[in-house]
Amino acid sequence: MSATAFLRRVEQDRALSGIDRALAVLWWVGREDPTLGMFAKDVAGVIETSGQPKQNSSRLQTQLKDHPRISKAGKDGWRLHPRARAALDVEYAFALEPVRREPSDSVLPRGLFSNTRGYIERVVHQINRAYDEELWDCCAVMCRRLLETLIIEVYEHRGQADGIKGPDGHFLMFNGLITHITADRSLNLGRNAAQGLRDHKALGDQSAHNRRFNAQVNDIDRVRDGLRVAAEELLHLANLPREAPAVARSA
Repeated sequence: MSATAFLRRVEQDRALSGIDRALAVLWWVGREDPTLGMFAKDVAGVIETSGQPKQNSSRLQTQLKDHPRISKAGKDGWRLHPRARAALDVEYAFALEPVRREPSDSVLPRGLFSNTRGYIERVVHQINRAYDEELWDCCAVMCRRLLETLIIEVYEHRGQADGIKGPDGHFLMFNGLITHITADRSLNLGRNAAQGLRDHKALGDQSAHNRRFNAQVNDIDRVRDGLRVAAEELLHLANLPREAPAVARSA
């Protein structure tokens, strides 16, 4: 959890004044090392990124200087007084507890994958949960995993799984799977589905392998529609979800 996410969570629970927000930010920053502090302009920046209007750093500097619960931290920084920290330890303990979120359809509709495979449904849950928690790289990598899984499901359903395996007997990597399925005339994969596969390969590779790349929300949003199209077409080709067997009724 970041300082911004912490402040947002506190604000969901209670109303805070401007100086209360600054105290909350300083509490967060010093929760592991109480000697750590922040400059007023940096505190103002956290408050702004949490959704508040533009902050007056000079006025905040004066408020922190005059506040009885604030102590100096270095030449121009500020930290909480130990007694104030002890009181806020109790007040803000709730905000450190894990948040239980309801399952969502933020990236993919869960209903589309109901009654497919348990492992597929769990991957879709992780995709949506990663998006909700702002774990963009995790979300991108799990999207790639879903598409890899669905391509394999297609060929296992057709009894052609050996065709997407390498000489070592293992399934091809994602690039090989995409190359094979987009060239397979017997399937006639749609153009938009094929593009969705390629888009997610590019993003998933960056998130998984490029140590200097971190995905952002717009990266996921940009390829989300293509993911939906590709996933739904692959589900159809794999005959998933399968219809439940009819139940005979007594006369």
